Amino acid sequence: MDKKSGSGKNKYASIDRIRVLAFLFIIVYHFMVQLERNGNYDFLKKGLVYYENANLHIAMVGVSLFFMISGAGLMLSSRKSWNIRDFYKRRFIRLLIPFYIVELFTLIASYVMKPEWLEYFPTVPKIRIILNFLGMDGYFEQFFQTFSLHVGEWFLGALIMLYAVFPLLRFCMEKNRYITVIAATAGYSALIFGNVFSAPWTNVFVKAYDFILGMFLILELPKLMEKKTARYSILAVSLAVIFTGIVLKVQLPTQPVFNSLIIAVMIFAGAFALEPAGEGDNIFDRAVKWICGISYELFLVHHIIIYYIGDNLGGRLLNLRRIGVLFIAEAFIMLAMALFVKKIEKLIRLK
Repeated sequence: MDKKSGSGKNKYASIDRIRVLAFLFIIVYHFMVQLERNGNYDFLKKGLVYYENANLHIAMVGVSLFFMISGAGLMLSSRKSWNIRDFYKRRFIRLLIPFYIVELFTLIASYVMKPEWLEYFPTVPKIRIILNFLGMDGYFEQFFQTFSLHVGEWFLGALIMLYAVFPLLRFCMEKNRYITVIAATAGYSALIFGNVFSAPWTNVFVKAYDFILGMFLILELPKLMEKKTARYSILAVSLAVIFTGIVLKVQLPTQPVFNSLIIAVMIFAGAFALEPAGEGDNIFDRAVKWICGISYELFLVHHIIIYYIGDNLGGRLLNLRRIGVLFIAEAFIMLAMALFVKKIEKLIRLK
């Protein structure tokens, strides 16, 4: 057993399962937003796809889970081997090459099919094109006009910034993870409960806490899960909190972003509590692993595909059957595009 990490495992099936669940949350949310833009309000009001209530929002939960597993994954892999130069080289190539591919395709498609998306570009200061090369155009679009094509949106820019400071966060975790997470919690509390940001769930300083929590939990949870009593207790608490968050109709006196983070933490902990029961080679985990292999590419293409197809519906109202068919069709297109991007990415790397 690795004394530093408290576990001999370098990979947990739970991380992949959480990644797929988080991605499903994000896809459903963007799909529902597009339906709303097309005027399908009756479908939303019936609650046939439940994605928001008084205290949580599945998009916020999904985003928190993404940042948590990003921090957890980096922390886990860096404990196996660590070289800061190699880290920056591998990670930023992994993030930016697929981004450039999808960005180029989106630019061409927009020029041919959706030229109105590019109409405001002449008014944007040309120096801001540097944000596109850094993958941060979507993030800074929250604050001023950029040349963003919405590839990766705000999420990618925030993730890149957190990757940039990961060596510092890792150093703090290795020195004293408890002081680090306490300091991070104090900072997060000041930002959230002080209402510092109008949209905290898309701000990198707030999402840094999710990232740090993931780093912390991946070091602590495996040790707790070695004890059956602790594992069952964590699972019971997680299920109780998640169930309460879903059914509670009274709005709590806390911000939705905080409530959603608590749900995300419970999902993260609950998934790890189920890890021993889910070990082994099975078709479910093989499918999950396959999807995770193209999850980043899926993330980059999914919103663009939903946008393009949704905008071409022309405000057409859809019944439940057609909405289901549309969702399945978009899912297959996303998978095909993600595989295509992955193929090009591999060809580029071979060269």
